[in-house]
Parts: sequence; C-alpha cells; structure tokens
Amino acid sequence: MSQWLRPLAAALCCSLLASCQYGRPPPCPVPGPGDLAPSAGCLLLSADGMLVVENWKGKLSPPGGLTNQGESAQCAAHRETWEESGLDVIPGELLATFDTGFNLYRCAMAPGAGELAPHAMTEVRRAYWLPLSDFGAARWRYEGQGEQLQALIQSSEPAQVSR
Repeated sequence: MSQWLRPLAAALCCSLLASCQYGRPPPCPVPGPGDLAPSAGCLLLSADGMLVVENWKGKLSPPGGLTNQGESAQCAAHRETWEESGLDVIPGELLATFDTGFNLYRCAMAPGAGELAPHAMTEVRRAYWLPLSDFGAARWRYEGQGEQLQALIQSSEPAQVSR
C-alpha cells in the first residue's frame, strides 16, 4: 500500500467507526419545548448507589454532556445518559444549574431501561453504580463535586451551585 493511501484508509476507517458507534438513542420521553441549557445530565439513584461515568483519566461524574442544536436540556440529559451508560431514563425535576450552565435533572429508569453498557466508549471508560458511602473516596471530575452531589441527593430543592 502506498504511503499516502495508508493514512487515508485509516482516516476513513476511523470516520466510519465514529459515525456508527452510538446507534440511535430511544426517543426523548419529555414532551414540549423543555428547558434551554448548553449542557445537561442526570442524577440517577438506585439501591446500589448513584449512576456515575468514569472518564479516561479515572475521574467520575454523573452522565451528561452538550446539548445539540434545537434539543432541550431534558432531551440532552436523556440522550447523554443513554450514550454514556446504555440506560434509558426519564428526566424529571431540575436539581441544579451549575455556573457553567449545566442543568442536572433527577432522573428515573424508564420501563425496560436496559443494562449498563455505554455506547460512547470514546467518551467514557465505564458506567457503574457508586455506593453513596464511597463518595468521599471517589476521584470526582470537578473539585467539590462529591459534596455538591451529596447535598443535592439530600435536598429536592433546585439550587445554583458552582464547580
């Protein structure tokens, strides 16, 4: 294979893999226009703890990410949680808006939510249930994030917080 053809073939393979990596998320379960925010995510609790995603640097956060053009913050939280964890969720009440504009919603599992199996493996290393007792030992993506999340879990009041 010639020297110029090899990089072209590699780029084409990467492009094809990236375009089909995620599949298609379930339809957004939140009707109407929803909230506007640049990014959003889900706080999802179970008997096993809180759903977290671990990035490739070994740091934890709730699943979430950027809002697509024309997408509500709730639908972004739903889509990003599906991409990063494999779970179909239903975004509920707004728990917090961070100083970055990130909206964090209390989410619930949708019927037939699926299994923990991230679709966006280029974005996250893994998704798992972090026991609430392990918050203090966790390596959080942002300083003070564990304490803020614990406070949000204990409160149902929307809050303005910084990270």
